[in-house]
Amino acid sequence: MAALMHAYFLHTRAYRETSLLVECFTAEAGRLSGVWRGGRRNKSGVPQLFQPLLVEVAGQGELHNLNKVESAGPALMLAGAALFSGFYLNELLIRLLPREEVQPGLFVTYAEVLGRLAEGEAAEPLLRAFEMSLLDGLGYGIDYGNDSEQGEPVSAALAYDFYPERGFTRTSAVTGAFAGAVLLKLAQGNFGDPDAAQAAKRIHRMALARLLGSKPLKSRELFIAAQDLK
Repeated sequence: MAALMHAYFLHTRAYRETSLLVECFTAEAGRLSGVWRGGRRNKSGVPQLFQPLLVEVAGQGELHNLNKVESAGPALMLAGAALFSGFYLNELLIRLLPREEVQPGLFVTYAEVLGRLAEGEAAEPLLRAFEMSLLDGLGYGIDYGNDSEQGEPVSAALAYDFYPERGFTRTSAVTGAFAGAVLLKLAQGNFGDPDAAQAAKRIHRMALARLLGSKPLKSRELFIAAQDLK
């Protein structure tokens, strides 16, 4: 019997009369796509997004069979900004994480961020921490503490430009540059400081845009639309 894997559903959609097509993120096998045959007839109901699960997966190729899906805990109740943040995390994983690339550290970070969002913590620092973990896992980690051109540590007294393909370089410009003091806070993982959080948002957006390409994020569009309706 195949071992059960820890998982979250990232996206589901109806397939034929009673089945579901599922994108899921597992601790043991990374991101998987699969068919859960008869899943819409599940007596316990279809698992919700942001619910810890145990899944049994079989088959080869890009589309697997989900033979068993069990709850491993209650679904986390996300609302408002926390809900859109959860959608954003899921979309990043679907768009950027290669199939079957095992990322146990990223899985733990994802679960922790969801839990803290459900507890009402501010979304922005949590999103920045997840983005950093994702970029690290994909091999595009950002070195906040060093000048990539000079080969020297970042100085709190200087300003720096950011280039996604090579990192930070010292600049004499004022507009658009990042203060060295702020970068040093980010090097310590301090996303709670307002200036550092704003800088990290800009930096991560540039780094992720390089990977996402020109296709916009639907979760971001949904959040903007929701804000416009208020």
